[in-house]
Amino acid sequence: MEVSMIKWTLLVLALASPSLSIAAVFKCDVDGQTVFSDSPCGDDAEEVTVSPVTVGGQLDTGTDVETYQPEERKRSRSQDECPYISSTEMRRLTIKHQIKRGMKPADVRRSWGQPSSINTGGTTQWAYHYPSGSASYVYFRNGCVSNWSGYYRN
Repeated sequence: MEVSMIKWTLLVLALASPSLSIAAVFKCDVDGQTVFSDSPCGDDAEEVTVSPVTVGGQLDTGTDVETYQPEERKRSRSQDECPYISSTEMRRLTIKHQIKRGMKPADVRRSWGQPSSINTGGTTQWAYHYPSGSASYVYFRNGCVSNWSGYYRN
């Protein structure tokens, strides 16, 4: 019982000690620079009142403030053609050797490797020929994967 009472007393003292340790702050000009100290630092020392820091409250002062609205940038047509693929999803696809509509040629190279042949025209076709005699094809339109047939094989 006596030990728990001592612990309780120490806890109360520890919680109360920050309010007991408030000290004066003095502001002085020393060699043309403003200096703050816990003791008077010259003949011109003036005591500064420091409000205690409190937790909580309201940050909004009730004033109407205009918020910054950046101008919308117009994208070039080539950027609009390919849908956004997050970097996390791109890593997952690359590790699994998978492709997805909207991938760019560099992304397909990272996932499937260099194609065996490239055929250009209205649609660009990348062909992947495998030793077993099978083949997979990836089709690009406007710099993005539009379709494919087959899958990655080691």
